[in-house]
Amino acid sequence: QTASSLTNGTTYYFVIQTLDAFGNSIATSTEVSAKPVSATPTPTPTPTPTPSGGAGGAGSPPPPVVVVTTGVTFVGRAYPLSKVTVLQDGQIAATSIAGPDANFTITLTGLSAGSYTFAVYSEDMSARRSALFTFPVFLTTGVTTTVGGIFITPTIAVDKEAVKRGENIAIFGQSVPLSTVTISVHSDPEYFVKADADTNGVYLYNYDTAPLVDGQHDTKAKAAVATELSGYSQSVSFAVGDTSIPKESSKCPQKADVNDDCKVNLVDFSIAAFWYNRSLNAAFTITEKVQLNGDGKVDIVDFSIMAFYWTG
Repeated sequence: QTASSLTNGTTYYFVIQTLDAFGNSIATSTEVSAKPVSATPTPTPTPTPTPSGGAGGAGSPPPPVVVVTTGVTFVGRAYPLSKVTVLQDGQIAATSIAGPDANFTITLTGLSAGSYTFAVYSEDMSARRSALFTFPVFLTTGVTTTVGGIFITPTIAVDKEAVKRGENIAIFGQSVPLSTVTISVHSDPEYFVKADADTNGVYLYNYDTAPLVDGQHDTKAKAAVATELSGYSQSVSFAVGDTSIPKESSKCPQKADVNDDCKVNLVDFSIAAFWYNRSLNAAFTITEKVQLNGDGKVDIVDFSIMAFYWTG
């Protein structure tokens, strides 16, 4: 005999009674209890599929979109609140402003995997430029590569084109705040002096020219903070003789100033080098026509023009 229509989890008590042919009870079993449990589990409802189109359809949300980013991040030191520029294969790729502490971070994204040549430079409060910090980088798909420890070189200038031997010449510029600046005066022998940058990164050294021989001299500078050390700045020149001549305000070169900063230096060279023996795009075709020899290509002739107008 089977008992049906029972409720799962409810205790039931059963007694079996035997009847004769006339319906009289002739035997009764002892009482037993049971708690029925369904042998067939309730099936898990099948979710309704999300309609492929139309509004108001219900269903599971779409899977998240995974974005694969290939890029490079530059981290380093320049000058307080200075403009920092990144060149990618000779072309300006990004600019940013360093913080009051001179630290900067610049990220380029959306790049393809492969080899690149990047360069970083900064401009001080007087629009003088640092030397280029140049390095090759290989980028891997889906990876943002970090280039850290960049220490932009100091800027450097002098207050005289020529100085009477025995008089002072002021050598000055800007670097990382509170850094120690080592100044080299290229002579025979080479002389080294040190100056301390202030909280704005500005340094100044009044150099006594008495030990120098008459003639042309170059000076450059590098900076240090704790164990960090920059490379040397660009060089500036001055003459030692019997007359002092103040430094005149710079005038823009007539040619070869590819990036229009009134200087012809390594930045212009790097830009031109990128286009060497390549097809020029529309923008640089105009630049080449105005600033170089105008033949629609970059070759040794253009670099000769650049060398003639070089300001450093």
